[in-house]
Amino acid sequence: MADSKAAVEESVAEYYTQAFKPREYLDKHFSAFDGTDGKECVQLFIMNNLHQTLGSGVFQGKRLLDIGTGPSILSVLSASKHFSDITCSDYLEVCREELQKWVDGDPEAFDWGAYFRYVSKLEGNSSTPDDIATRLRQSIKSVVHCDVKQSNPLCDESVDPFDVVVSSFCLELACDTPDQYRAGVGNMASRVKHGGGLVILGDFKNNIIVETEKYADFDLNEAFLRDALVAHGCTDIEIKQQSVVDEWPCEFFHATAKKV
Repeated sequence: MADSKAAVEESVAEYYTQAFKPREYLDKHFSAFDGTDGKECVQLFIMNNLHQTLGSGVFQGKRLLDIGTGPSILSVLSASKHFSDITCSDYLEVCREELQKWVDGDPEAFDWGAYFRYVSKLEGNSSTPDDIATRLRQSIKSVVHCDVKQSNPLCDESVDPFDVVVSSFCLELACDTPDQYRAGVGNMASRVKHGGGLVILGDFKNNIIVETEKYADFDLNEAFLRDALVAHGCTDIEIKQQSVVDEWPCEFFHATAKKV
């Protein structure tokens, strides 16, 4: 069993550092979205919940950190309306490069137009899709390396804690055990300033799949997540769940908490 587990961990590390191709991933899983309200999917879950949470005024401030942004901009689309200083981060250099291409306005970058149109509708058409794209580019101040398994996920980046820390479907791919997941929650919380907010989106069934590989063989639940948040100095915890059957059955969750 131990040898099997070691082999799984090795294959996960090898996949992420050598085989993951961000543009192929985006083209396969994100290009079909047409900017309308269709059947529930992970993209809509992220955009709808973050629009509601960050627009509610519960969390105030200027600086926001997104942990595990990947090559996608979904988790910071709505954030750019409320936070003028956004730091995006990811473990993989290839993901950071793909994201930076869009930030820099590279014509070869992935086309997020349909997503901007959807967020424009969420905002009551108060801003055009092009305005939102400009707003987001201006708000993203840096794209940096992160490792959620480190006590400081930003590693060598020595910065003050943030007003809000957001992470979407990151821990499912980074953590192999419940203990690692619990520690990852604490590492994220360490980047939140006193009185600031932590927002985590994920899947209790841990069914996040990239291509044909499933990367974590354990289930989570609300009690586990709540205990982890409390243990790492969080209060005012709210956890919403939504069952979704898309490519596979999922139990999406959206958790918010304040750091004390």
